[in-house]
Amino acid sequence: MIIAISIKNLKKSFGDNNIFADFNLDIEAGKITAIFGPNGSGKSTLLNILAGITKPDGGLIDFDGFRHYEFSYIFQNYRQSLLPWRNNWQNVALPLNIQKQSQEAIGRKIGELKNTFEIDIDWKKYPYQLSGGQQQIVAFMRALSTDPKILFIDEPFSALDYKNNLRLREHLQKYYLRRRPTIILVTHNIEEAVHLADKIVILSSRPTRVTEIIDNPLPYPRNIGSIASEDFRLVKNKVLEAFRQTANI
Repeated sequence: MIIAISIKNLKKSFGDNNIFADFNLDIEAGKITAIFGPNGSGKSTLLNILAGITKPDGGLIDFDGFRHYEFSYIFQNYRQSLLPWRNNWQNVALPLNIQKQSQEAIGRKIGELKNTFEIDIDWKKYPYQLSGGQQQIVAFMRALSTDPKILFIDEPFSALDYKNNLRLREHLQKYYLRRRPTIILVTHNIEEAVHLADKIVILSSRPTRVTEIIDNPLPYPRNIGSIASEDFRLVKNKVLEAFRQTANI
């Protein structure tokens, strides 16, 4: 097992709120790891610390072989992350423009992503002219345009209707199976966690610790039939029971 991210003795407080006191977690390379826990347990804070957005108070975070431009972050507030003065094509192309890639290379990459996400929109229009589901796909495409080796996703499906939620999960799996990045997915939805993740990390209330890590043996790709299967139900029940115990429900 290759560890992509190792978190040792992480500490973080906001005023009197002690989020992490002695938090430890290893993230396996090339896997999808879902982070699941009670509200206020620091799920988004953990991603922001790993991304360098929030500074920890102590501890050690080690990325194996991490290099610039190999990391992407899909934020929960994806609408605010899209730039309203850039059209849809320009939004997706932004990371590639920063890397000074040629227009030909950018066109090839966006074409590949369009095929993966099966999207057909007016690329000359702007994000605010799209539906919420289309905006979310544009945000996904932009994050994946550089073929990141590490991808953070913070509750990306919560604002979508169920149909678009399912479609986007299946598109993400298609990309994952082709590229095999290391993905950390923060979610408050057990079905999303079991549908997408190889491993599901259950967090406690504050000060947060890992109470259990549940392996998910369901084979990829996982479609809507997988969600209805008995094996899916068994994994989901394991997650629910672990959460029930840690949340004292």
